[in-house]
Amino acid sequence: MIKQKFIDWVVSKGYTKDSYGHYQKTSDAGTVTRFKIQASSVRYERKAHIVDHNEWLRSASGYYKDLSITHEGKLSGMKRRV
Repeated sequence: MIKQKFIDWVVSKGYTKDSYGHYQKTSDAGTVTRFKIQASSVRYERKAHIVDHNEWLRSASGYYKDLSITHEGKLSGMKRRV
């Protein structure tokens, strides 16, 4: 998969570009998630409030070359953080 195809898929899922060039989405429950776009890879992160500040916690990551979109329109190839 190429980077632009991934970005097109993310936008189709309702994510919007933030001021840093990453794509964020807030769920109905208030959970904020984002895809952190990098040159050759992408990270899926969620925002967590820790003590007195917010942090981004990585849930999964993958290289564009390993990613694909299934026939159901889901992302495949991301490696979950253990």
